[in-house]
Amino acid sequence: MKLIMNADDFGLTESVNNAIVDCFKAGIVQSTTVMMNQPGTQHAAELYRAGKVTNVGLHFTVTAGKPLLPTERVASLVDENGDFLAKSVLLKKTDVCPKEVYNELQAQYDAALKAGFKLTHIDTHHFGGIYPALKQAFIQFANTVQIPVRRVDSIVAGQDPLNVKTPDVFELGFFDDGATMEHLKAILSAYRSQIPSGSVELMCHPANQVTEELCSLTGYTDKRLEELQILTSSELKHWLEVEKIQCISFNDL
Repeated sequence: MKLIMNADDFGLTESVNNAIVDCFKAGIVQSTTVMMNQPGTQHAAELYRAGKVTNVGLHFTVTAGKPLLPTERVASLVDENGDFLAKSVLLKKTDVCPKEVYNELQAQYDAALKAGFKLTHIDTHHFGGIYPALKQAFIQFANTVQIPVRRVDSIVAGQDPLNVKTPDVFELGFFDDGATMEHLKAILSAYRSQIPSGSVELMCHPANQVTEELCSLTGYTDKRLEELQILTSSELKHWLEVEKIQCISFNDL
C-alpha cells in the first residue's frame, strides 16, 4: 500500500513551517500544501526555494484570513471587514458565487506559482472546496489546470465530474483525539487489508511550538506538537517499513 501523509497549513506560521521541514527530514511526510494568505507564507516560500521542503501543493483557503483578490470581487465570500467568512457561516451560505470562488482559487494558484512553487496538487483548508457551495468551482478549476487533488467525496458524496488523479482514499481520522500512534497504526492496518495495492492520503498538522501567533489563527494547537512527535518517530518509520507501507507524494500517483 502507498501512503501520502500530507502536511496541511504550510505557510500558517513559522512554527508550523519549521515542523513541516522536520517531518520531511524524517521521511514519512513527503507532501504538503501551502496557504498563500497567511503570516508564514513568505517564510514557507523561502524554505521551499532553499530545498528544505519539496512536493508542495496549494491549500486553497476561503475560511481564514483575507482574500488575495479585492473584496468587491469576492463579495459573497467575505464579511464587513473584508475577511473570509468563518467556516460555520460559509458552509451554510446558499448564495456563494461560483465565479468568485473560481477567481480567488485562480489568484491563489497564480500567487503560488509566482512565489516559485511548482505545485503538485490542490486541496482546501477546512475542506471548503468540497462543500456544495464551492465544490462546482473547485472541480472546474482542477479540471482546467489538470493537476491531482485531494478527493472531493470524503465530506459530500460524489466526484464523478472530476477528471484528474486522486488517491484511492482520503482518510480524516488522524486529527485531534485520533492523532495518536495507536490510532494511526490501526487506520493504516485496516486500509492495507482493504486495498493492499491502493493509495491512501491522510492529513496532518504539525507545529514545533504553540506560539501566541498560532493561537490567534487556529484553535488546533497542542495536538500539533503531538503530531510532530509521531511523524518524526523512528518507531513509526520502522513500523511502516515492516508493514510494507510506502510513503509517497502526489507526484507518485
